[in-house]
Amino acid sequence: MGVSAIGQGLRAASVRHALATLLVFFALFSYFYGPPLTEKLARSAHAECNRMTGATYRTYTLEWRTTTYSSVSRPHWVCHDLREPLDAGNDLGWWTGI
Repeated sequence: MGVSAIGQGLRAASVRHALATLLVFFALFSYFYGPPLTEKLARSAHAECNRMTGATYRTYTLEWRTTTYSSVSRPHWVCHDLREPLDAGNDLGWWTGI
């Protein structure tokens, strides 16, 4: 019996497994990092934060928080009013009204 040096080739199960792995990776990446990278979601978060802080575009900072090595939290936007430096910020959630 001969031995192949290049293996058995691609099988349908291997291709399905690779596609499923890529799909899960893409879904997790989109959940944790999608909103700040998506222009429409980022713009709606800025508009909501601006509305909450008085509509001047100068009195807020917007921060995207997600799970890191030091903390485990769900991904969400945090709006900080610069006129109140001791305020912890307002949680806008992941999806900010489009």
